[in-house]
Amino acid sequence: MFLSKGRNTGFKLHFDFVNRDNFTTSKSSMGKKIPNVWIIDDDPMSSFMLKRLAELGELADIITIFNNARGALDYIESHKKIDNQLPDIIFLDIYMPVTTGWDFLTKFKAIKDQLSKTIDIVIVSSSSHPKDLEQADSFPEVVAYVVKPVSIERLQELVAELR
Repeated sequence: MFLSKGRNTGFKLHFDFVNRDNFTTSKSSMGKKIPNVWIIDDDPMSSFMLKRLAELGELADIITIFNNARGALDYIESHKKIDNQLPDIIFLDIYMPVTTGWDFLTKFKAIKDQLSKTIDIVIVSSSSHPKDLEQADSFPEVVAYVVKPVSIERLQELVAELR
């Protein structure tokens, strides 16, 4: 299941029907890769799986994992004017200790105008609670909300939409 967000609209609910036998793609069908993708998630297994799916789907040139939101914010703040050091897309978990995904989004919103490029944020969470969906919808920086587990097909579709 995932939710996508149109311009000036709320999230739309979609359901994945995954063909688990089809985990390969050709480079020609995927088109251009996203240059720089970040995964911010405190769960090492979730981060590993998301990274592995992105690699199998040939979705990104660079995939960086941050195991806490504070480290990612610090990096963004210290590299805010260097395009090739900033991500194009962030896959963000919302329930993390210390600095939550919600905290990250609030702080990111305050500094985004200082950044040298636009960064799309995709929430990747095990929660499908309406309160979380509503809160995510309140952040224009959030372009999609994906409920774990994530399929390779959904990642490919999402990246294609964001290109």
